[in-house]
Amino acid sequence: MPNCENCHYKWSFFETMKIGFASSKKCPNCGAKQYVSTKSSKTIYIIYLIPLFIIVFVRPLLESLGVSSILSITLVVLFIIAYIFYIPYTIRLSNEQEPLW
Repeated sequence: MPNCENCHYKWSFFETMKIGFASSKKCPNCGAKQYVSTKSSKTIYIIYLIPLFIIVFVRPLLESLGVSSILSITLVVLFIIAYIFYIPYTIRLSNEQEPLW
């Protein structure tokens, strides 16, 4: 879980989930505005591409091997659920909003 860069308060799972979808939030302890770091943002965006990769490239391969569409869709849904629970452990915070590139 991330820590506030000002007061080093360790954010809870649900507080981190909220900043993961908003990209900035005030620290619940000291009130300082915290931003998702550039490195964390890049990691999140790369991981977002994995279900797309599965749908576009792996699904046709699985279907050619005789695996049903339901199984490949189930894999994507399971990955998305796992990803949602993985997000808080990858987020790092920053006091300043950093440029993405």
